[in-house]
Amino acid sequence: MKSNSAEKGRNQKQRISLRWKWTTGAAIAIFLTYTIFSTVLYVTFQQIMLGSEEDALKTTVQNVANRFGQQYFPLNEESVADTLELRRLQLLPSLSGQDNDHTQTSEDDAESTTPLGIDHGGMFIRVFNLEGELLYESAESDIVFEPVDELRIETIKGPNGEAYSARTPVYSYLNNEQIGYVQVVNTLASYHQLSNSVLVAILVTGIIALLFSAIIGYFIALKFLQPIRRMTSAMKSIEKDPDSLERIDSGEGRDELTDLANAYNKMLDRMQRNIDHQKQFVEDVSHELRTPVAVVEGHLKLLNRWGKDDPTVLEESLDASLQEIGRMKSLVQEMLDLSRAEQVEIHYKNEQTPVRQIVNATYNNIQLVHPDFVFILDDDLRKEVYANIYRNHLEQILIILLDNAVKYSNERKEVHISVSLDGKFIQIAIQDYGEGMTEEDTEKIFNRFYRIDKARSRYKGGNGLGLSIAKQLIEGYKGKIWAESVVDHGSIFRIVLPISSLEEPDDYTQKELQDGE
Repeated sequence: MKSNSAEKGRNQKQRISLRWKWTTGAAIAIFLTYTIFSTVLYVTFQQIMLGSEEDALKTTVQNVANRFGQQYFPLNEESVADTLELRRLQLLPSLSGQDNDHTQTSEDDAESTTPLGIDHGGMFIRVFNLEGELLYESAESDIVFEPVDELRIETIKGPNGEAYSARTPVYSYLNNEQIGYVQVVNTLASYHQLSNSVLVAILVTGIIALLFSAIIGYFIALKFLQPIRRMTSAMKSIEKDPDSLERIDSGEGRDELTDLANAYNKMLDRMQRNIDHQKQFVEDVSHELRTPVAVVEGHLKLLNRWGKDDPTVLEESLDASLQEIGRMKSLVQEMLDLSRAEQVEIHYKNEQTPVRQIVNATYNNIQLVHPDFVFILDDDLRKEVYANIYRNHLEQILIILLDNAVKYSNERKEVHISVSLDGKFIQIAIQDYGEGMTEEDTEKIFNRFYRIDKARSRYKGGNGLGLSIAKQLIEGYKGKIWAESVVDHGSIFRIVLPISSLEEPDDYTQKELQDGE
């Protein structure tokens, strides 16, 4: 037991907050994105720079070969020294404006140029005779030279790492004979320096980006997790007080967290309604059963004391007890019906019922049960129309209203039933010519256990739950029910139910409705 508690404690200590998980994940995602982007950019930059350096090297070696190609005889130390010292050629393409001009530069141009050396972007030249012997090099180098038949550019190991070497034979423009070789080496000094600077800048920027991404991820996590924190707070509040009405303020957002908060609020509302219904159910049952239980208990005590020896008292007590037990059975059944009526949205939300068929069937049945009454049916539907309601529930509602119409009728034993179509709704009206109600009573008649005249209502039977059941059922199917009444002139109960989306009125019915409007 202690081991389980200790393990649970360690798990709780090792638990990482979702906020920090989100922060870490966001920081890693942003940093990886930056790293991939920077790597692609850096590699592209390297390729462009290397391509530019290779083009510059190629142009330079061709420039040098062209300058030395102006001689007639094979190259030697004197001719090379003469060309380099007297003519002071400008060989780099970045500093030369006459790359392919084979004429000599003027003295003014010579004064403004600089001899080729290692200072020019890390390039230096080497000149060889026909036998491959070194005649001149602008910088000392231990690079091995091998004669070639054509221009060849290759990668070699330089003082700073990777370097480029270009070798080409030199041909005289005067006799078209080979007179020597030229090699130009580009140590890529500027490339390596710039590449290292860019790499350092990327690394420094990456570290800064990592810090900023962590900070941004943290605040994003705080923002996104705010509804979840509010939800957690509401859950804890409801855990402490099940009757709490605290809900999550979802704000005006339209994201998934807002949908989650709204769904959570709806779930809490439904749970709260179920709790309220349960409490109301228990209170109503306790209240209504108190009287019949007390009556049965009183008669049993009476019989236990001395009434069992008196046949008259015995018969009265048994009759009264059986009557109260019957009332209790009826009450329990009605309470169960009311409880089920509160859950129609869950169990019967997709039901479809032919209204005209049910109304006609109920009309025929009620005539058989009450042959002393006159029932008149006004059917304006012409054809069948379906409504969003379970057929047994529609029958139950009609029976409750018709039973009340019969129960509270006076000398004029007549009940009118009408059914019609109004746009996308079915209208049903049941009218009697009985006692009627005041305006105050018409507003309270659908409350549980409400009776206009308790003495007369109890005498006529019923527990005051029929209209409550009817109202709960109608509202469960997104409909409406209300009463219109005049004292001593009767009442009209009206029902409005939405038409099923699966069945539309026929053209004739729609035309009649438009004509009626």
